[in-house]
Amino acid sequence: MRPPPRSIYVIAVAAAATIAACNDSKTPATDSAGASAAAATAPSPAAPAPGGVGVTITSPTDGATTGADVTVTMTSQGVRIEKADGKKVEGVGHYHLFLDTPPSPDDKPIPPTSAKIVHIGTGDSTYTFKAVPAGEHHVIAVIGYGDHTPMRAGRDTVTFTVKP
Repeated sequence: MRPPPRSIYVIAVAAAATIAACNDSKTPATDSAGASAAAATAPSPAAPAPGGVGVTITSPTDGATTGADVTVTMTSQGVRIEKADGKKVEGVGHYHLFLDTPPSPDDKPIPPTSAKIVHIGTGDSTYTFKAVPAGEHHVIAVIGYGDHTPMRAGRDTVTFTVKP
């Protein structure tokens, strides 16, 4: 009778080691998945939406006090920011800002630029609102496609106060 091939022994030893490692643990493992899930459920307006697409307002910071000219600066996650070209291309967009006004729903085109809605169709990541009245204000950043429809993306909101 011929002895079994050497690979059988290697497989048997590996299987035994794996079983021993799985059953021999006396201390519970840290629940990093649970901690990650808890962190993921914490509210964060800057958190990217599923798929990793999002926008973060980096200036002004939430709760900041500013002068009447308010410069808003943004960064994006999971999307390439380019000039608006009228096309709807996944993963490519540009910034829009909503000052003290609710943003457009995801399925509706963003209205034309006004005193409270700004299309930054140049591909830039900075815009300055001029002569904002004193008091508390909210700015919401939204990423839109080249055709000015909003991406189903994380939106960021910052509240700031313009000093008198």
